Amino acid sequence: MLPMHEIEVPVPMGLSPFAVGTFDEMGSWSRAAFPHRHVFYEILYVSAGSGTHTVDFRSSPIRPDTMYFIAPGQVHHWTYEVPMQGTLVLFTEEFLLWQEEPPFFHGLSERAELRLSGVEAEGMARLLGLMREEYRGRGAGFASMLQSYLQILLVTSGRLLEAGNGGGVVTRSSILARAFTRLVAKHVIDVRSVRAYAERLGVTSGHLAETVKEATGRSPGEVIRDALTLEAKRLLVQSDLSVAQIARALAFDDASYFGRFFKREAGVTPGDFRKEIREKYQPGRT
Repeated sequence: MLPMHEIEVPVPMGLSPFAVGTFDEMGSWSRAAFPHRHVFYEILYVSAGSGTHTVDFRSSPIRPDTMYFIAPGQVHHWTYEVPMQGTLVLFTEEFLLWQEEPPFFHGLSERAELRLSGVEAEGMARLLGLMREEYRGRGAGFASMLQSYLQILLVTSGRLLEAGNGGGVVTRSSILARAFTRLVAKHVIDVRSVRAYAERLGVTSGHLAETVKEATGRSPGEVIRDALTLEAKRLLVQSDLSVAQIARALAFDDASYFGRFFKREAGVTPGDFRKEIREKYQPGRT
């Protein structure tokens, strides 16, 4: 499998699942130009810089006053013209105050990106500044303070993302659809059955199908196939495993079946996809 990067920055004792700092404080890896993925969540507030940010083979321009949200397992890298400035927040699920994964990391969109207005950017910069001060100061109860600040950051970001998507109404249906997409993102290699996911969520397969279709425009089966195809793409580009080895890693019965599945879902063979994407994002690699 593609290696997963742990949090490898200096952190105060007792805070190994959490870190916050500027790009410069975090070190050169924070602007990594090579594709990589993490075991932790990453929130990035970019205050200056230009270039391109690529997440799971989809690229967008780097813009000032923009926040980026990277979930564990997502492959991303930067291609920059002007080095980025801003703040990074890294954390694992165990550090969350409510021990619940933020919905917008594995929500209804493949990648969360938030453009901030001037007032919003000022408020976000103040909050991140308070987090950095608390992180460096290590005063009494600093871990609890940082957990509280992180919760405020997540709730604020979620509200702004919802507002940008046309409303902040959260329904039972949207909650169920989000829970389903999060489960699929975590377990798609081992669990492929819609019924199995429905049982885990405590609903019928029919109700799950109706809810997911309404919220995402896709059937549960399509969500599962899309997630499996994405993981196959990650391995094809970021590992040196053969197509047969990738098929086994993804629990396919044989390489030929995997090849047919991938071509049906991606429109190209696994070998052609690997070649095309590596030529695009990693010139010179064969």
